[in-house]
Amino acid sequence: MWLKKILSVGLSAVLLLTSTIFGWNSLSVFADEVQTALEITQEMTIGWNIGNSLDATGKTGLDQETSWGNPKITQELINTVKAKGFNTIRIPTTWYNNVTTATDANGKIIYTINSDWLARVKEVVDYAYQQDMYVILNLHHEEWINRSDFPDAYDEMSPRLIQMWQQIAKYFKDYGQRLIFEGMNEPRQTNVTYEWQGNNECYEVVNKLNADFIQTVRSVESPYRDTRLLMIPSYAASAYASCYSSLEIPEDPYVAISLHAYTPYAFAMGDGDHSQFSSKYQSDLDSLFTDIQYYFTDKNIPVVLGEFSASNYQNTEARCEWAKYYLTWAKKLGIPCVLWDNNAITNSTSASEAHGYVDRSNNTWYEASEPVVDAMMAVIYDNNIAWGSERHRPKWIHKEMDSGNLLFNSQEGQQLIANDPNSNCTSPVDVNTDIVNDTSEIAIRYSGNTAPILAFTDAQWDNWTEINAYDLDEENGIAYYSYESIVNAWGDVNTAAHLFVRASSNMTIYQIASIEKAVLDNSSGNDTASPLMGDVDADGEITILDTVKCIKYLLHIETLSKECYTLADINQDGYVNGIDLNLLRKLLKV
Repeated sequence: MWLKKILSVGLSAVLLLTSTIFGWNSLSVFADEVQTALEITQEMTIGWNIGNSLDATGKTGLDQETSWGNPKITQELINTVKAKGFNTIRIPTTWYNNVTTATDANGKIIYTINSDWLARVKEVVDYAYQQDMYVILNLHHEEWINRSDFPDAYDEMSPRLIQMWQQIAKYFKDYGQRLIFEGMNEPRQTNVTYEWQGNNECYEVVNKLNADFIQTVRSVESPYRDTRLLMIPSYAASAYASCYSSLEIPEDPYVAISLHAYTPYAFAMGDGDHSQFSSKYQSDLDSLFTDIQYYFTDKNIPVVLGEFSASNYQNTEARCEWAKYYLTWAKKLGIPCVLWDNNAITNSTSASEAHGYVDRSNNTWYEASEPVVDAMMAVIYDNNIAWGSERHRPKWIHKEMDSGNLLFNSQEGQQLIANDPNSNCTSPVDVNTDIVNDTSEIAIRYSGNTAPILAFTDAQWDNWTEINAYDLDEENGIAYYSYESIVNAWGDVNTAAHLFVRASSNMTIYQIASIEKAVLDNSSGNDTASPLMGDVDADGEITILDTVKCIKYLLHIETLSKECYTLADINQDGYVNGIDLNLLRKLLKV
């Protein structure tokens, strides 16, 4: 059970509550009260990474910070970021260049973080923390984690990771819940073809290291030992279900999942068309977020997208469209996103790494990137998009597999091996409009940790295009693929000729069928129109009157109808309290 915040209303609370109307600039109405993990991530909303600074690795000592060409981090830089609307700062930090090693009498290696480096990290943390911002502190480019022998190196990595976090957690023990620890950045096996996909052996090591991190921080004496939010990554912090479906999530109410999603990769960093944000790219984001919704937010597991960005290809308008679509999805699912900024508005070595937003030489926004950030903020502060309003999946009523056109049927099933190009796909099925049309959907029965991927090619076996499931029946092992998703990803279905199923992880395929499209199960409370969260008086708009009505309810002056109570519960945790009032203040920008 997620812990619920206790609301105490007295004379002092009255003063605190009413002060929010007049612009009191605190992140929380009751700053000393314990927040749940979902409440923390809800208030984080949108963040910014100080990339390529404390995580640089070019030198040792305090010179490490500027070794990749960026200037020293200043309070003015953080002020610039906060003034734009960001309220979370992620501080990627590499430690190993400032760690000394020694051996004790028993031959155990002792790792000690340089005190000057700890002090400098603290100074940067304070730039944001002392301004009521949320701060994420991590282990970043640690070469002793990202290594070619990763699957076999746990016994060496574990004690080092434990000692690192013992020291960091102790050093910051008096910092409250606005300081968040992230155990690792993108833990993975290097110098292999599957570096960014991993395998079962890699996933197991990540799970064990994550468990070490959590246990270590929870063992260090601190007033916030049990309530500090801890972020744990999937393998390589991958936002693909094939990697995070094997992630072991502990029974700890203050753990969030850390994912990185430069998605769609072809648009954000790859060799695709950067001139426009197409429906195909929208489909990629649909797949990304529907998977996250299924595996995490629908189960009330907090998620933080710790890195996201789209490199500057002189395509500001397209990046703005991408930003709007991306942030709309994330906001509806209740996922804070932290923008990656390496201060490179162009990059002669790799165009894919031009993630410059703030010019750190003068703390101004780059002309090519400021509109992208403004597009993000427009979504974050759009009252018509409710935070977390689609955290939970809609319920669909599907037809039986044998009610339609069976395209593949095998009682024994066909085994697919994800990392084997010779056996990771089914045999092709010819496509026609009887199979794929606006009254149908594709259903696939399978067994495995993740849903299979539906793929299409044209008559020349070109233009390979993949579609993720929009709905899953986990109990019966059936994945469903909508006509709308196929059209968004492929385009004119009349040009599609062949259909395949590809393994996202090792699996067995038993049936593929074209069935009548699903209908929404309205009996489960689904409503295609999202309620206007924060409209406490249910008059169709959010005004200062909603704030007054909420305050009267909290002071027991006025009651709320069932409808008004639902609209006042902005974070949808089942309670109307000071957190909801503070979120209402944010919506009104007062």
